[in-house]
Amino acid sequence: MSAASAGSQWVSTRVLSWPFRHIRWKIVLPYAFLTVVLAVIGSYLATKAVTDSLQERFENQLAEAGRVTSDKVVRKEKEHLETVRAVAFTDGVANAVQTGDRGALMSLVQPIATNAAVERLEVLDAQGNRVTALRLANASSLTYEQVSDTDLPASWPLVQRVLQGQSDERGDKFAQIIETSSGYVLWTAGPIVTDSGRAGVVLVGTTLETFVRQSKAEALADVTVYDFTGNPLTSTFPIGERASAEEASLNMPPAILDDSIKGSVVREQRSLFSRGYDLLYGRLELRGQVVGLYSVGLSTDFIFNEGSSTRTRVMLLFGVGIALVLGIGLYLTHQLTKPILRLVRTARLVASGDLTVRSGIITADEIGILATSFDEMTARLQRQHLSTIRALTSAIDARDPYTMGHSVRVGQLAMMLGRELGLEDTRLARLEVGGYLHDIGKIGIRDAVLLKPGKLTPEERTIIEDHPTIGISILSAVELPEEVVRFVQDHHERLDGSGYPRGLREDEVSIQARIAAVADMYDAVTSERPYRSPMTPGEAVDLLRSESGRFLDPRVVVAIAAVVDEWEDRRKLEPALRGFKLPDLDLPKVTV
Repeated sequence: MSAASAGSQWVSTRVLSWPFRHIRWKIVLPYAFLTVVLAVIGSYLATKAVTDSLQERFENQLAEAGRVTSDKVVRKEKEHLETVRAVAFTDGVANAVQTGDRGALMSLVQPIATNAAVERLEVLDAQGNRVTALRLANASSLTYEQVSDTDLPASWPLVQRVLQGQSDERGDKFAQIIETSSGYVLWTAGPIVTDSGRAGVVLVGTTLETFVRQSKAEALADVTVYDFTGNPLTSTFPIGERASAEEASLNMPPAILDDSIKGSVVREQRSLFSRGYDLLYGRLELRGQVVGLYSVGLSTDFIFNEGSSTRTRVMLLFGVGIALVLGIGLYLTHQLTKPILRLVRTARLVASGDLTVRSGIITADEIGILATSFDEMTARLQRQHLSTIRALTSAIDARDPYTMGHSVRVGQLAMMLGRELGLEDTRLARLEVGGYLHDIGKIGIRDAVLLKPGKLTPEERTIIEDHPTIGISILSAVELPEEVVRFVQDHHERLDGSGYPRGLREDEVSIQARIAAVADMYDAVTSERPYRSPMTPGEAVDLLRSESGRFLDPRVVVAIAAVVDEWEDRRKLEPALRGFKLPDLDLPKVTV
C-alpha cells in the first residue's frame, strides 16, 4: 500500500469517522444538517422579501441629525448661562473683581467651573480687563490652567454690549462665536452686578472643536460650522492642515449660503474626501440671533451599507434561529446521553481502583436501571474490599490483646477527622483504608519485641520504628492511592522533624500523615496497655493539645476535640471498633 493511499485511509477511518464514534454526534449531526439546509433556504427567501425604503430612512436620519445639532447649541448656551449666573451671584465674586484680588476670585470661580465642567471661563472687571481666565487642561481629571494669551476680550462685541449695559428682549446676556488665539469659541457673556452698578463681566465658552465633536456623537453625523461667508470654521471632517488639499470642498456654494442665511433648510449632495455625502444646511440660533451656520453630513454609502446590513440582520436572525434549534437539539441530546457518559466515567474510575465513586443516576428508564445495578455492584465490591482489609488488620492487631481493634478504630477515627476538616468523600475513603493498613508492617516485627511488656531497649525501639518501612515494602506490590501510602508510611511523622521513619518537617508532612498521627495517638493513649492504664477522652485531648503546634497539626487537634464525644459513643456501641474477642491473657502490668 502506498503512503498516499495509507494517508487517505487514515483520514477516512480516523478523521471523517470520528463524530460517528460518539453517540451524541450520531444523533445531532443529521438533525443539524437538515436544520442548516432549511435555514439557508429561509434566509435567502426572507432577504429577497425585504422591501423597506432605505432612502426614506436615510432622509429621516439626516433631518434628525440637523435637529439634534440645532438643539445642541441651544442646550450648550443654556449650560453657559447657568454657569454665568452661578459665578455672578456667588458671594465675594463682585468684591474680588472690584479689588482685583485674583487669588480670592480664583478660589471662588474654579469650583464652579469644575462642577459645570466648562471648557473656558473668564472674568473681566468693569473696564474689560481680565481678572482671571481659566482653560480646561484635562477633561478626564477636570483640571484647569490659567490662560495667558494675547486676546483682548474687551474688544469683543458681546463684551462691549455687557459693559455698556445693553439688553434685549431676552435679557442682559449675549452669545457669539469669537475667533481667539486658540481657535473659535462659542462665548456667552453676562454682567456681574452690584448695588452700585456693573462690577464686571463673566464669559463662559466652549470651543467649536468640542461642540462639533459632541454634536457628532449625538447626531451620528459629521458636523461643520461656517461663518457668514460660507467658510468652514471647524468640522468633524479633516479640514485645515489635516486635509489642506480638499479643504475648499467644504465651502458653502453661494446659492446655498444665501438660502441658509435666510433660514431655509437646504440639502446638497457632493463628494467629500473620496466619498459621497448628503449635506443638510441650517442656522445656529441663540437668544433669537443667528450666530453661525452649520451642516450635517451622512455618507450615502449608508444606503448601500444598510442594504447589506439588512441582509446581515436577516441572516443573523436566521442564524440565531439555527442556534436556538441546534441548542435545543444539543440540550435534548445531552440530556439523553449525559447519564450514559456519566456511567462511562464512573466505570472508568472504578476500573482504575476507586470504589468510592457512584454514578448517582436515578431514573425510571433502562439507563437508570443499569446505573443502579452498577452502583450496587460497586458498593458490594467496596464492602468486600474493606471487609477483607479489616479482617487482615484485625488479625494483625489480634497478636497483641491490648491493640485489638486499633487499626479499625484509627481508620474510622481518621475518616471522622477528615470529614470534620471538610475533605471530600474519595479522600475520606482513602483515610479509612490507610487507617486499616497503617500498622501492617508489624507483621514483620518479632513477637518478642512487639509484645514485650517492659521497656524497650534502643535496639528494640529501632526495630519497632521500622514497621512503617516494612509496611510500605509489603504494600509495594499492591496498587494503592498515594494518600493511603502516605498514611502508612508517615503516620509517626511529627511537625518538628522528630518523627520517623523519614524525619519530615512542617509542610513536608501531608494532611494524611497529620490526621494519622492524631488518630493513632488518641487511640493509643485511650487504650489499655500492659504498662499503664488508659486515659479518659478528656485527658487524651488535653495531651494532644499540649503537643499541638510542635508535634501535631493544631487544626487536626481542634477537629478531634470537636468529634470526641461522638467518637466515644460510636466506640461503645459498635462491636467492630473493639476488634476480635480473644481470651483474656494474664499479662502483668509493668510500671516504667
